[in-house]
Amino acid sequence: MIQGLRGQNVTPELDYGLVFSSHEVTKDQRTSLALTPEAPFIMKDGFEIKFDLSLRRLTDAYGYVLRIIANDSLNIDLVSSPEHEDFDDLNLIINNRQTGIHFNHADIGLQAMAWTTVAIRFNLREHRISMTWAGQEKTHELATTADLSSFRFYFGANEFGKFNTSDVPPMIIRNVELVRNVGETIRWDLRKHGIGEVYDNTLTLAATTRNPTWLADRHIRWVHARDFQLEKYPSVAFNSISGALYAIDKNNVYIYNADGKIDRRKIQHGKPIYSDANQLLYVGAGNTLVNYDLFSGRLSRFDFERNAWENTDTTYNLPNYWHNNKFYNPFDRSVYTFGGYGHFTYKNKFMRYDSAARKWMEVQTTGAIPPRYLGALGLTAKKDKALIFGGYGSESGKQELFPQSFYDLYSFDLRKHDIKKIWEFKSGHSDEDIVFSNSLVINEEDSCFYVLSFPKNRHDSFITLRRYSLNKPEWQALADTIPFQFHDEHSFCDLFLSQATRQLVAVTSHKEKDHYRINTYAINYPPVSTQDVFQEVEKTSTAAVYMILAIVLIAGSAATFVWIRKKRKQPEVPSVQEERSVIPSVAGSATPINFPETEKAASAIHLFGGFQVLDKDGNDITGKFSMTVKELFLLILLHSAKTEHGISTTTLQEQLWPDKDDMSARNNRNVNLKKLRGLLEEVGDVTIENNNAYLRLVISDNVVCDYHVVSRILASGNAVDNTMIEALLKHVKRGNLLPDIQSAWLDNFKSDISNRIIDMLLEYSEKLDVNRDDRILLEIADTIFNYDSINQEALVIKCSVLNKKGKYSLAKTWYDHFAKEYKSLYAESYPKTFDEVIS
Repeated sequence: MIQGLRGQNVTPELDYGLVFSSHEVTKDQRTSLALTPEAPFIMKDGFEIKFDLSLRRLTDAYGYVLRIIANDSLNIDLVSSPEHEDFDDLNLIINNRQTGIHFNHADIGLQAMAWTTVAIRFNLREHRISMTWAGQEKTHELATTADLSSFRFYFGANEFGKFNTSDVPPMIIRNVELVRNVGETIRWDLRKHGIGEVYDNTLTLAATTRNPTWLADRHIRWVHARDFQLEKYPSVAFNSISGALYAIDKNNVYIYNADGKIDRRKIQHGKPIYSDANQLLYVGAGNTLVNYDLFSGRLSRFDFERNAWENTDTTYNLPNYWHNNKFYNPFDRSVYTFGGYGHFTYKNKFMRYDSAARKWMEVQTTGAIPPRYLGALGLTAKKDKALIFGGYGSESGKQELFPQSFYDLYSFDLRKHDIKKIWEFKSGHSDEDIVFSNSLVINEEDSCFYVLSFPKNRHDSFITLRRYSLNKPEWQALADTIPFQFHDEHSFCDLFLSQATRQLVAVTSHKEKDHYRINTYAINYPPVSTQDVFQEVEKTSTAAVYMILAIVLIAGSAATFVWIRKKRKQPEVPSVQEERSVIPSVAGSATPINFPETEKAASAIHLFGGFQVLDKDGNDITGKFSMTVKELFLLILLHSAKTEHGISTTTLQEQLWPDKDDMSARNNRNVNLKKLRGLLEEVGDVTIENNNAYLRLVISDNVVCDYHVVSRILASGNAVDNTMIEALLKHVKRGNLLPDIQSAWLDNFKSDISNRIIDMLLEYSEKLDVNRDDRILLEIADTIFNYDSINQEALVIKCSVLNKKGKYSLAKTWYDHFAKEYKSLYAESYPKTFDEVIS
């Protein structure tokens, strides 16, 4: 920890657990967790199952918390049944009969969203079952348990034979433990997860999930919270204690509260400062909202009782302190500012507003910070020091004399006004000029701070959340990105910590014609990287090997010859790890398909469901790819998969550096290619060939790229069979191609691959039997819906299969949902009736 920075409250623990979708969604969208997806557990003497339970609401909460199926013939159910006269709020039911084990919410003082522990113990020798909830225990004598030995466990919905159910309470589950009498404990914390599955803490036993929502994912993904517009002279501020966002324009003050309510205050008297560079600051001392402009020397406070500003001067002043930083100093009870830009000059003065003299005064400091703007500032927990990080400026303050990005950290003592430099990136921090949000958030307990970053020289770009060390120049990219349109003086972004909701809140602003568009985003605190949430499990199986060999064999006699020739140079039975993707040949050619059937823990490039890169050791290095390097990589990768020669350097320049001359663009390209090649060396044997002004990506056999695997399957020219479809589904059901990246050039790739995936799946579905192949048909339909939510062929498949399985009401529910979405999109009713769809 940096000397002089005191610790604050301990960082909140990562939220974790599985959220179950309940009656608020259609039946086939409800959540299930199966601890025994294949074989049951054999436990002849008894066992205990224990878990943490939280109900999201206490009304409209009917459903199966847990269904235990013994010997595939006897059901033991823990059922939530509030608002029912014949049952208590939580009941243990055995073989469809009530028992003496039941609880009411009031008996244990249960509140919504509160965690309680449930433990169910089976003593098969003594013919007794007992249950403890929130410390209260109840027991029930079993008639006989002599024959009970195998047990299946399902939380929420399940589709197991006659015991299937879609009644799910609105619950959250975590810390599931299964304790056998012999002392063995199997534990699923539900902190980390995979896709459609979650392993126990030893990464040995996989439970399966359907329609999961993971609390931990809220720490890696931004959620778009609000979108609104303001008129002239907008600015925003934040109350970290209550989580309220304040936004103003020339006529109104808006208060966006943490509970989602909006309080609009029409200004009755006075006006905010008429300047496009005005700033807004919430001061907790006195619950004060302060609006100011340094150049005009004005500062105005808002009276919440009168809905009035102190300022009455509506003279417009040209901006001269764009993007200055601000804070309230409790030691002299004054508003302070630092830096800014205007009239070709970068600023580095600390200014203080003297309320008695009603003017801004320069603060005399010990030490100095080079002039800059677009940097970030935040206060320590004790509010005795301010940290100032980064920005864009010049040592002289003059725009004409070598302006540059700064990646350095300073502290400013609020009592003594001493300035100290803490650290600086000497080189290698970023391949392009990046700047930062107006504020940063300090986490002293973890010796780090959080800040938003974005390229200074790009208009359509993305904001990235970064975590920097307080002690040394180290950083890590976190979460996904936020779209951002940056136009210097007409754009703004900021970052706040809401103590009320335990979230980081990002606010962006940009000008649209005669108004300003404001967007807010939230992510649970503390934010983490994807590797902190997703389970990476190495899977190797003989079945997978045979599946790969089968795919190779179907390529035909010519392909077989190629395979045999390669096989002479390899061990007779290759391991799963040795089967890797290669760049596909020109579309339409019939070539051998060589791809992995399981997730890889090392040397992998994932594009479906989100961009992710793993190095040779299985470490997630996605955060090392800056925006420009990532886009450069994807342009080369996707064009190399599409055409044999790759992408021309001219096309690269048009996409990445359209505003630069040839010399400058070439220099930028060379610098970024050097960085990209260094990152690819960490991944494995991945090279970039340069041939006659064309760049082409070559991936060797020891690196997996899901896009290449999928492209090879789609372009194989072979007859489609179940093995190929299973392999295709494994990758494409993860999600759309690069959903977290929005670039115009990428649209055609997304559209093309989506159409080809849908076409292949539909083509194969026509060969299947609805009675025999129901599982694969449902998976095909669900995958197609991920790419096209109103695909009519997928609707027919889904409803027909469900109807054939005797799930008429479920099929009808899905049809109704589809018809509603169809009408919402096309403003007309879906032309086919339900009977026509399932006929």
